[in-house]
Amino acid sequence: CRVADAMPARLGRHFFGAEHFLRFPNDPWGRVSIVHYFCWLRSKTAILRTRIEFSIYDHSTDGTLGERELEQWVSDLLPQLPALRELREEFFPFYKVTAVRKFFFFLDPRRRGRISLQKMLSSPIMHELLELRRGDLGQEELRQNWFSLEYAEMLYSDYLELDADQNGMLSVGELMRFRGGAPPGGGLTAPFVQRVFQECHTYRTKSDDGVAQSELDYKSYLDFVLAHSYKGTPEALTYFFKLLDLRRAGRLLGLDLAYFFRAVLEKFDELGEEPNCLVADVQDEIFDMVKPADPRYITLQDLINCRVGDTIVGMLTDAHAFYQHDRREELMPHDGEGAGEG
Repeated sequence: CRVADAMPARLGRHFFGAEHFLRFPNDPWGRVSIVHYFCWLRSKTAILRTRIEFSIYDHSTDGTLGERELEQWVSDLLPQLPALRELREEFFPFYKVTAVRKFFFFLDPRRRGRISLQKMLSSPIMHELLELRRGDLGQEELRQNWFSLEYAEMLYSDYLELDADQNGMLSVGELMRFRGGAPPGGGLTAPFVQRVFQECHTYRTKSDDGVAQSELDYKSYLDFVLAHSYKGTPEALTYFFKLLDLRRAGRLLGLDLAYFFRAVLEKFDELGEEPNCLVADVQDEIFDMVKPADPRYITLQDLINCRVGDTIVGMLTDAHAFYQHDRREELMPHDGEGAGEG
């Protein structure tokens, strides 16, 4: 490669080796697309630049970042992101929390409070954030990007709407209204929401009548939203499995499934719907869907391997999700539906 020959040897090895060109399809003359190569080169240099930046914030010099260190990096990165130029100063603390939560939810599965720099740099989450360096992002791309101002403001607006008593945190009753408002809109069951408060970090507060209660802060709410938004991922299924594992035994028995699904049936009654199924039938259906390694119980790995873990979580926790599953054939558009005659 004549370009590589004209560059310092170290740069040639990093950017113009044979293994780099093998990443791309060749044309009939053995050449690769300049556009494809340039996009890869831009991405690689952005990662290298970010790695150098991270070293400034790695105060422990162990190749990891803690929550505050990552928040500081996000703060310093903001001027480089044209998509966030309209970020208001009063919203800035909430934006930092929103951005950092996604990194920790997916890259700190053991909740140690620190993330490996190597994991961050190779994660698609980093790419999603650095996409905001582009000045030509369309509205649809911004609406789908967790780190965009539009998305962050939507998340915080939803949180404020759920916070009926406006004390800055969410009670069990307030979280029950997640996605859809109060009944007949909300589909989450009480036992499931109560498990969120038993297993996730909460704060003790007093209600208006002086009764002590546990409440979620914005960080824990964001974890809850991330689990719902990415329900089929191993990280989200790990989150939900912890809530469904009543005995903390690392396995779900038929009794556990029955406990949660009975609450779904009760929710159907509350919403004025006819469930048209029995607990035992749904319990058997879930075991058939998972096909666990041991037919007596379901493990987290079983739930991940079956590839329908998101559906099963919905069936056990949300009346609306179960309705969608149970009526899937009726709700599915039929051939020719909506097509014009003739």
